[in-house]
Amino acid sequence: MLWANLSLVAAGFSLALPVGGGFYEGFVINPQWSLQPPTSFTLIQEGTGVPLQKFWIPVHILITVFILAALFLNWRISSRRTFILISLGSYIVMRGWSFLYFIPEMLSFQKISINSPPSEELINRVSMWKTLTYWRTPLDLISFFTVLWALTLEE
Repeated sequence: MLWANLSLVAAGFSLALPVGGGFYEGFVINPQWSLQPPTSFTLIQEGTGVPLQKFWIPVHILITVFILAALFLNWRISSRRTFILISLGSYIVMRGWSFLYFIPEMLSFQKISINSPPSEELINRVSMWKTLTYWRTPLDLISFFTVLWALTLEE
């Protein structure tokens, strides 16, 4: 039971990282890079901006390892297994959405020259990205809290 509990604690800590990182990006980084596109894209471009991938890639590796370990080590505890599967499902939905929309769009923004003229189309894309990104936080919170809930359950 010790390893099962420790795996849930590790999964909980790793799942707390995107919650904090998401709030930081949402309140500090996103308002700055989206202020006056494309001039404000300096903040997200390689070599001049915040290297967000240096945070997010290790975080998602940790989450993947720890949530799968928690699932494996708690598999026989059906009440915990249910909550871990909910957490994993929410995480997979958020990551899938990121791979299909957020990451490609951000990479596209990073390739736009800051000297390009602003366009209505670009402003609308940035606005859509910002609006939709706030909906990733509830998915992160579901993943985080369901793992914590699983930790409170016994055999």
